[in-house]
Amino acid sequence: MKNIFSLLVFALIACSAVSAQQVTDFRKPGDVIRLEIKFEGQDASKIKRVSAAFNIPSGATPVNQNGFGASFGGDAAVETAPHTYVVEAKVPNSAATGDYFAYINVQAEDGGTQYIAGQQFQLHPFHVKNDRSFVPPTITVTELR
Repeated sequence: MKNIFSLLVFALIACSAVSAQQVTDFRKPGDVIRLEIKFEGQDASKIKRVSAAFNIPSGATPVNQNGFGASFGGDAAVETAPHTYVVEAKVPNSAATGDYFAYINVQAEDGGTQYIAGQQFQLHPFHVKNDRSFVPPTITVTELR
């Protein structure tokens, strides 16, 4: 019984430590996210255009950022070596606070595809913190005669 109690206490302390961890690496409007993207495989040479988009998966934005965007994109990627591209995306002023995941869009000679962080490749989410806000004021509308 004493061992079970000790194990429970240890588990509670470990859970508390994990939940106490806070994100400290925030991107803010104006910051640039830069990614290197490498392709391997028989059709890698068929790729003609690569771009990146960053989205909050649920599309939810904080209540104090009404009308702010839950996604933004980057410029077309530049091929820096065979099958290797670099893409840059600037966090816009209108980006809502949240965790953005990378989506890599590929156009080939014929066809194309999309790769999503956490599914086809592993990449941490980008934590965006935007101090700007907009809370819609109340409104009164009356008919004039």
